[in-house]
Amino acid sequence: MTYKKPFAALTIGLLCSLSSLSFAADEPSVTLDRPGAGAVEMKIGDIVPAEYQRESLEIKDWKNRKLKAPEQHEQWVEIKGKYMLISVPTGTIKEMVDK
Repeated sequence: MTYKKPFAALTIGLLCSLSSLSFAADEPSVTLDRPGAGAVEMKIGDIVPAEYQRESLEIKDWKNRKLKAPEQHEQWVEIKGKYMLISVPTGTIKEMVDK
């Protein structure tokens, strides 16, 4: 009978860790291999490297790619097979869509 409480706590802990793993797998992300920094995983809310905030990389035909219209100071860019809506002034990823 003394094993019930530790077993219950262990079971609850395992269930919580499994549910957090399944939630993390659903969140879209992209891994960039950055020279000097190694592999960096980017997800919504993260800041993209400065080179992706350039107007020259902006996807101008977002309608043809079935992407929503970017708001002022936003642009769509393609990074590693995903379309990312970023805020140009801050570089923050606002949305991520599979290509």
